[in-house]
Amino acid sequence: MSKVLPSVLLLLLSHLPFGYADGPTNRHDPLQYLKDEALAVNIVARIIEPNHVTVWRMDSTKITISGRAVEVRLEGDNILVLAHLIPYLNSDNTILLVALGQVWAPAADKKGFRYYSTMKSLPVTPGEKVIFFPFGMAVDQKANVYNLELEIQVTPYAELKKGGKTTQSPSH
Repeated sequence: MSKVLPSVLLLLLSHLPFGYADGPTNRHDPLQYLKDEALAVNIVARIIEPNHVTVWRMDSTKITISGRAVEVRLEGDNILVLAHLIPYLNSDNTILLVALGQVWAPAADKKGFRYYSTMKSLPVTPGEKVIFFPFGMAVDQKANVYNLELEIQVTPYAELKKGGKTTQSPSH
């Protein structure tokens, strides 16, 4: 039994982030550590007509930690768009944002679906807004062209709780 306890303790400690024991403010409080390290991912999804009129909009804020994906799922009558947004917090407080997009849309011959995927990574500063086009332009049955865009802003959760920057989208 005495040999099992150190093994279990090492296993539990191996799941804590590096440097956790050295953190002066959250050394003994894992919940405070999570609050300090959590990230708020603000997402504004829009479908825009060629004349820059927004015909559909969805706002969402999701909480995550560095390296853990936030998923955005958009479903239409004959389209499915998945976006996986993964923020990586760097030691200098910059963020590497990785965006993975997957789209299932009708094939040109209308006999099945086509699959498209994309991956982009971009270094950003906390609160900086970036635009991700997981699908680009879509054409409906009446030959109307639409753009699907995701506006993404990553901020530390602590700033969000203090009333810091939140998503404010320009009107189109």
